[in-house]
Amino acid sequence: MDTYLMKKAMIEAAVARGIREMEEDPERSIRRLADLGRQFSKNRFQDQVFSIIQELLDNENSAYYDMMHNLLKNSDHEALRKFGVNFGYMSWAYGAATIRELEKKEGFCIPWSIRLRYDASENNNPAAFNTEKLASLIDQGQKLGIYVYFIRQSGNDTDSYALLELLGRYNDCAFVWFKEDGRLTAAQIQMLKVCKNTVVSLPAGVHEALLTSEILRDQKVIFAMHMLYDDNISDDQFRNVMEHVLTSETALFFSISKDGTKNVARQYCYDSRLRQEYPCVEMDYYGDGESISGVLTEHPYLLELDEFGRVVRPDGSKGTAFAFDLPLSEALRQVMPPFEG
Repeated sequence: MDTYLMKKAMIEAAVARGIREMEEDPERSIRRLADLGRQFSKNRFQDQVFSIIQELLDNENSAYYDMMHNLLKNSDHEALRKFGVNFGYMSWAYGAATIRELEKKEGFCIPWSIRLRYDASENNNPAAFNTEKLASLIDQGQKLGIYVYFIRQSGNDTDSYALLELLGRYNDCAFVWFKEDGRLTAAQIQMLKVCKNTVVSLPAGVHEALLTSEILRDQKVIFAMHMLYDDNISDDQFRNVMEHVLTSETALFFSISKDGTKNVARQYCYDSRLRQEYPCVEMDYYGDGESISGVLTEHPYLLELDEFGRVVRPDGSKGTAFAFDLPLSEALRQVMPPFEG
């Protein structure tokens, strides 16, 4: 058995045991799981993350104890283990090490994750970004150390079945699937129950999303919430949205800046995490993505492709079409040159 597979199996077993223990003694076991995570840390970012978690959990009144209680109560524990290990070990440890080694050897940057915009109604359009191109991207991406994929979906909802079926094939990857609306069909929910490496994210502040979150909690399906924002977002608006987020009992909230706007929520999310203000983790989609990249891969570059496979620039404008006809390494070489910082 490959060394990384052995290590992954060990971590999965430890996490599964930790989850069982958390049901019996939540506060003590959460701290022990954080300690365990730091022991398995193999890079600066992981060590920093678990160090901060340990400090936060020293606060007996931390809202994160409530977050873990909700997560354990509302989620399938096998899905928690699988998604968590794929994100935390396959991406942040094994994948990041692979990326750093290849970057030094090949002389171009590799993203720690790939952000995608997917219009499900265009799936049969050869000119659009579709599941066939996504499969090729993931197949090649894993070999380069890319194990996390964020997919923002729009278009005809019924065509997402092909997407969910595809994601379920990749046992080592973690996916976050952002829905444009708050609806999920019964069939989609059942697919998510089987597809334990995928977290669905619903739009915060939408009443229909709250109704769907009730069903997901009942079915033990892990879900997140998200919000699109622009430069005019205020703290009061954030707090109003957070009321809906807290009602859903989700453990994860993403703020996503609209095209052409700044990541003004980046500092807000960071400060909120340190204050332990809410029983959920707040992440700025682009800002925190860049911060994670800076530590994992030592460059801040993110890769995002729009519905027609064009590279989305940091200012939100659409650049050149991504060269899907080339090997992924060569396509990345064209759009992600060496970092000069």
